[in-house]
Amino acid sequence: MKTKETALIHKEQTGFTYIEILIAVVILGVVLIPMLNQFYIGFRGNKTAEILTQGANLGEDLMEEIKSKRFDESEFPDPVTASANLGLDPGEAHSDRLHYNDVDDYTGLNNKPPKDINGNVLNDFSDFSRSVTVDYVMLNAGSEWVSSPDATYYKRIIVRVSHPEIEDIVLETIVSYY
Repeated sequence: MKTKETALIHKEQTGFTYIEILIAVVILGVVLIPMLNQFYIGFRGNKTAEILTQGANLGEDLMEEIKSKRFDESEFPDPVTASANLGLDPGEAHSDRLHYNDVDDYTGLNNKPPKDINGNVLNDFSDFSRSVTVDYVMLNAGSEWVSSPDATYYKRIIVRVSHPEIEDIVLETIVSYY
């Protein structure tokens, strides 16, 4: 026959004490906090990668649109348009890219949020902006492309995509009349 003392000892040996539970919670907290931090870092890295990919795609899309246009307003530019006249031609507006016919029409374009060629706002890109610069360039003695104050047969197109959470994405290309 069991006495009260034996029954109490047996009961204490089968359960957890408050001290054991408290130690388990502390150990779990010490292990879980760094793990949660790693999940946060990974999640944030994925978000940054997504923004970079979207920005690069927005820049490439606009760059390809620009490169599909003629080099100059004149079909056979001899001489080419003066550098002071780069930009929109009479009758063209930044809100209507459908009527752009040469690459320098895009200089000064600045969309926030980005728009398609028809002027429609691109959904889900409200935090992005795109801007374009087009100028004449020439090769210097060090074989680098530099801005030219005079008209040349080479134009540099720079598309810049901005977002508040990343550094600007800059795409640059040279197009020529030849």
